[in-house]
Amino acid sequence: MSQSPIADAGFDPTEQDTADLLAWFAEYDALAVAKDVEAMADTAHFPITVVTNDSAGDGVTQVWDRQAFVRAMGAAMQGDMGDLRMENHRRPTFLNRDLAVVVTDSTVRVGEQVRHLRYADVMVKSAGAWRFTSMIQGGWGDMLKEFS
Repeated sequence: MSQSPIADAGFDPTEQDTADLLAWFAEYDALAVAKDVEAMADTAHFPITVVTNDSAGDGVTQVWDRQAFVRAMGAAMQGDMGDLRMENHRRPTFLNRDLAVVVTDSTVRVGEQVRHLRYADVMVKSAGAWRFTSMIQGGWGDMLKEFS
């Protein structure tokens, strides 16, 4: 009998596995704060799947290539973000050495505005580097419909 469900799955991540994945997110967060959408796109494994819902509560799913990602993320990051600060708490779940799902609870502050977010990213290794292949977050569906 195995010692844990993780061991039963055949992969138990090391502290280094987790640190490497979380380091990827730290780099991505820095690109987001810098609003470097092109560099953010460099971290994806295209095509990516985007899953959200709209204001009516209906699911919205899209498959984006690089061009769609750059257009949508550029639109989402428009405007003055001034003193943008993000605090993220991430919980990675490794499916195996090269696949993971990461749930993030985030607090985003811009000036006096504070927003709490929860989202998930599906991560895959490609050529030895982590890349995201799916972004899942509620509330973006109305905006995304403008891009379809």
